Amino acid sequence: METEKLLAIILALFIALFIAVFQYLWKNKERSQLTYWLSFLRFTTIFLILLLLINPSIKKNNIEIIKPNLLVAADNSKSIKYNSQNEVVKNLVEKLKQDSELNDKYTIGYFGFGSSLYPLNELDFQENQTNLSLPFEEFSKLHKTGSNPVILISDGNQTVGNSVEFVNYKSPVFPFIVGDTTVFEDIYISQLNVNPFTFINNQLPVELFINYTGNKSITKNLQVYHKGTKVYSEQFQFSKNQNVRTASFFLKAKTKGTQFYTATVNQLNDEQNIQNNTKNFSINVIEEKSDILILTSIVHPDLGMLKKSIESNKQRTVTISTVTDFKGRITDYQLVILYQPTALFKNVFAEINQKKLNYFVVTGRSTDWNFLNSVQSSFSKKLSGELENYSPIYNSNYATFLSTDIDFLSFAPIEDRFGELAFSVSYQPLLFQKIGNIETDKPLLVTFENGNQKAAVLFGENSWRWRMNSFVENKTFEHFDGFLAGLIHYLVSTDSRSRLNVTVNPIYYANEIIQISASYVDENFNFDNRNKLWLTVSNEETKFIKKIPFAALNNRFVVELSTIPFGEYQYVVSVENTDNSVSGNFKILPFEIEAQFTNANFQQLKKVANETKGFIFYNNQEKNLIDYLKKDERFKSIQKNSISKTPLIDWKWILGLIVLSLSLEWFTRKYYGKI
Repeated sequence: METEKLLAIILALFIALFIAVFQYLWKNKERSQLTYWLSFLRFTTIFLILLLLINPSIKKNNIEIIKPNLLVAADNSKSIKYNSQNEVVKNLVEKLKQDSELNDKYTIGYFGFGSSLYPLNELDFQENQTNLSLPFEEFSKLHKTGSNPVILISDGNQTVGNSVEFVNYKSPVFPFIVGDTTVFEDIYISQLNVNPFTFINNQLPVELFINYTGNKSITKNLQVYHKGTKVYSEQFQFSKNQNVRTASFFLKAKTKGTQFYTATVNQLNDEQNIQNNTKNFSINVIEEKSDILILTSIVHPDLGMLKKSIESNKQRTVTISTVTDFKGRITDYQLVILYQPTALFKNVFAEINQKKLNYFVVTGRSTDWNFLNSVQSSFSKKLSGELENYSPIYNSNYATFLSTDIDFLSFAPIEDRFGELAFSVSYQPLLFQKIGNIETDKPLLVTFENGNQKAAVLFGENSWRWRMNSFVENKTFEHFDGFLAGLIHYLVSTDSRSRLNVTVNPIYYANEIIQISASYVDENFNFDNRNKLWLTVSNEETKFIKKIPFAALNNRFVVELSTIPFGEYQYVVSVENTDNSVSGNFKILPFEIEAQFTNANFQQLKKVANETKGFIFYNNQEKNLIDYLKKDERFKSIQKNSISKTPLIDWKWILGLIVLSLSLEWFTRKYYGKI
């Protein structure tokens, strides 16, 4: 206790004594035992009040031992079970829990991971995906200071997430690799490139990459099947040095609708993994021919890109003309692309608005926005006069037509005048704007409808760079051309807009969550969540049928299928108590991505261990791992001293005694008539 507080208590003692004596005993000639008791009660009351004000406390020196954290992340995915390593993982976790010396040195936390990270209660090895980088990302957020070593128990095979070798983790990592690290002889289809859209009777290019791992010289056949019929076959030779072959061929689309194909390469003798010998793909065959007009007042590389990309579909013909030289009829074309319109486009816009023609506007530095704002009322832009670069971000919730992300985030930015966009019609953003490192919800590429008229706007020039970026990344133009083909197909279609639109992938895998989304709008084409949507899925061969309601989520309806066996299914999406419905088909394939791995992959984890100054351990080295962690002098407990002040007497007790003393004094005085 401080000297000041002690002196204050002594002073309070004398003050209380003085007041009690002065009030009851000073110049009081009738002193009695009662008087002394009353003076004692008064002394007690005053002293306790002063003691409460002084609030004396004592200092306490607290010593706390802080042990270093040891984080154990166990791979709970199916690949562990497929490779018969589940007992190895369980035994290691159990040994870590039972080693008393290890638990005395560390505060151990146990986690399981697959596609997510969670506290480990039980290992069941039912995760369908493996994200090896996720534990390090989450541990970095959970423990921001101190040394937090990690034991990563895994086979090293990753199916989703960022590459683990690029993870920046500040504490040592000790990977424990389960499974056989021996590389087995294997042949597999590593990649398949195909345009998802084509026209009937069109020759569709397909590209396949076949890889061989082994030391022998072999010859194997590649076959492609459609509805059980072989439509293509080719023989390839492989060796240790010539271990990659490319198959490039054409398929002829003869039937309208979604067509499913299976590409397979003959398996090797005693090949352990034959699931990666097969790739399934689908093609949406469209039966229509269209003529497209591009009108411009300037010369720009985008024009040639648009013509080449659109005409990659043989059923489409593109005509490029300056707006001043065009003498034909706009009505002869199914779509008009207006490239950077200026006042020269006045008559063109007048005819488009009058005849409700479908159009696609591309803006840029040469666009006359004052004219564009005045000539149509669907959208406008309030300019600031500055130029800005806009990078694309794909909108995964886009539901007007089926589209896919072709890695837009890696594409070069396009350029346009900076300004605030406004729409007077309901629109659907297909791409959002990213300005520098800032992701926004402002549209970059949008589609909208005004009655039966369809339109799209791309706010920026130099999209020719996107096609080149896609080619550099994929060694083919087909990804970008396929994306643009979907947009053009939507715009050239003369079908009136349906109030019910459904987004369904043609192919799903049995191990993934099958999600089907739909949008339903009212008569004014505003999202309507008052109605109930139903999905009916059926399979004629197995007589399977299931009816499931949709759930409303973020301006769309979503349903997930998780218990449907593989096969080809027909679906019908209907709106309750209405005649609105959409039908189609999709296929569920018996594919387990975690079953694709026959051996452990230790190379990436070995790199992580080296970069974080950890060590890698293998099967049957459980004791080595535990002994190393117990002896590692880098991880030591920390003694933390802290001084805390504790009140000498609890203020509640002091208040209680004050009330008691005052009450006794008052009742005594009352009883003896001293009041």
